Amino acid sequence: MAAPMYELVGVATARLRAYTDLTTLVPATNIFTKPPASYVPPYITVDDAYSIRDDMQCVDGLNVTLNIHVWTDDSHSLKVWSADSPPVKHVLGGGALQDARVIGWQVVKALHHYPLSLPTQTLVNLAHTGERVFYNSDGVTGHGVFSFEAILSVT
Repeated sequence: MAAPMYELVGVATARLRAYTDLTTLVPATNIFTKPPASYVPPYITVDDAYSIRDDMQCVDGLNVTLNIHVWTDDSHSLKVWSADSPPVKHVLGGGALQDARVIGWQVVKALHHYPLSLPTQTLVNLAHTGERVFYNSDGVTGHGVFSFEAILSVT
């Protein structure tokens, strides 16, 4: 039996890698639990989580905060297909922070209230609780943190 947060991070990462609306913006190969030491944005990390014990009578539980990080920069602006006929690929515009918001919204759509099936634990609920988008201290890298609360019944 794996640790509950280990299972949650692994299954959430797999869900993001399989979510087509997200992988049109960020390839599945750029969604990591731990990225290489140097990597070119955009990419996503699913590695930041903490838990609070939340037991009830006869039920062991965890309340987990899972933070998904989105990394972007202006040198790799997102390109998406337009609704024109025929479709045309164009830059979204708005810079690294806007790109982080667009990618992050797809992360939210992929996970918010999605019934993830954990191998040995039970996910009761997974809800998007908030987000922050800002420039890192280098002034170039866009960084979005998209927070989720997971309630787990654990064994």
